Amino acid sequence: MKREFSSGGVLFKGEEVLLIKNPSGVWTFPKGNIEKGETPQQAALREVEEETGVKGKILEDLGEISYWYKFRGRKIFKTVRYFLMEYLDGEPKPSWEVREARFFPAEELLKLLKYKGDIEIFNRAISTKT
Repeated sequence: MKREFSSGGVLFKGEEVLLIKNPSGVWTFPKGNIEKGETPQQAALREVEEETGVKGKILEDLGEISYWYKFRGRKIFKTVRYFLMEYLDGEPKPSWEVREARFFPAEELLKLLKYKGDIEIFNRAISTKT
């Protein structure tokens, strides 16, 4: 069994939240693998900026989610640590890794998010933020 460790962010700009459309066409939060020598916080800030062009600052640790997925026929167990982030600078521009990046009103997110883990993390972010 292969294991992966990633980090990402739920980034707020006022009452809007940054989402990416992944290669599968699903709206989700920006995240990516933690590189050697990086902390989860550093990886989250880097990945958000790399995938969207938006810079943020970390406000709180939202904890982890874990799930299984298949890649090239291989089963992978992935753990992702998410952080609540506040907007600092930049306009959403998708990287080569994602189809689209944009801000959405927070009240629309539960209609857009499809993954159980994303919904769980968003609910944690909302309760932490208020």
